[in-house]
Amino acid sequence: MGLGWIDDAAFVLGTELSFAEVLRDGVRSSVVRCWVDGSTVASRGARTVITKYFRSKAMAHNSGGFGIVREWAGLATIPGAPRLLAADLDLRVIVMADLGQVTTLADVLSGCNPEAAVEAGRAWGRGLGATMRSADAAAFRRLVRKADPRTVTAGGPASPRLPSRGATRLADLMDDGVLSEEASAELGLFVELAGGDEAVLTQADPCPGNIIIPADGSHATFIDFEASSIHHPAVDVAHLQVPWVGCDDSGQVSATFREAAMAGYREAGPEVSTDMIALAAAAATLQTTELSLKPLQRRETSGRFGSGRQRLVSRWRWVADHPGKTPNLARMCGRAADLAVQEWGWPEELETVPCFRR
Repeated sequence: MGLGWIDDAAFVLGTELSFAEVLRDGVRSSVVRCWVDGSTVASRGARTVITKYFRSKAMAHNSGGFGIVREWAGLATIPGAPRLLAADLDLRVIVMADLGQVTTLADVLSGCNPEAAVEAGRAWGRGLGATMRSADAAAFRRLVRKADPRTVTAGGPASPRLPSRGATRLADLMDDGVLSEEASAELGLFVELAGGDEAVLTQADPCPGNIIIPADGSHATFIDFEASSIHHPAVDVAHLQVPWVGCDDSGQVSATFREAAMAGYREAGPEVSTDMIALAAAAATLQTTELSLKPLQRRETSGRFGSGRQRLVSRWRWVADHPGKTPNLARMCGRAADLAVQEWGWPEELETVPCFRR
């Protein structure tokens, strides 16, 4: 990974920076902790900051998918986000406050204390509900429009075409590429996930490593805002019911954990129907199908809590068992799970996270 962009981050912040450590290096972006070698006025007195670089020039002012526009606007408008110190969309760099050593939900799930994990789940739900109640969606829309005047949704759900493409990919596997009229009609229901009058603004990517658990157990906060969007609350609540349905770093948790997460959410979040949760889970599963099925057919991948093939099969199974408004898409997911397990030899059971294995 080249680090020449740190000089751009220093220019944008207005003080000298030097490399300290890589925190994340992904396909879309790189995140690095930097020392503040010059004046700390710009960093509000801090000796370290977090710098983030987005690789794609095409996304510099395009808010359609994950990228710098959503990250910049989300950091500025979602409570509990790290303080935004500086940003330049053309240079594709963001500088934010360093939260220091934090405990993430992934850390808790990797441990050996199931009681602590359950309370962390409650804090997650509570933090999610609080975010929905307090995030400034109107300001988020204004910032997105400022960065991307040609935006269609002004910060609506990212990459909305992916679920339809995922359904087509399943049809290619099982039905000679022909998607039934009934299944096609069900794809049209995904527009409900935009939220309408019920829409909320959240970080929208609550993978375990993105959820910060406070020491006092009050409510979680979040990091990694490049998926930030305005959408129906079910888009996030689906993760509480089917943990990390759209995340590549997930594992099986206990029913007690899921119940605690939902209980925490109900303390602060708006009510969401089971049908809308199932619809959001189906959309996220089909999106994951589009993004990961072909790579997983070529080779297995692994995450913190298990294999990519396990995760995809488990998501297909959940959708098949909870058809809600999309029974035909649910049947396709069930058939895909059967095909993967019975003919491809993929594992069926999702690996349990370490703290619940006993």
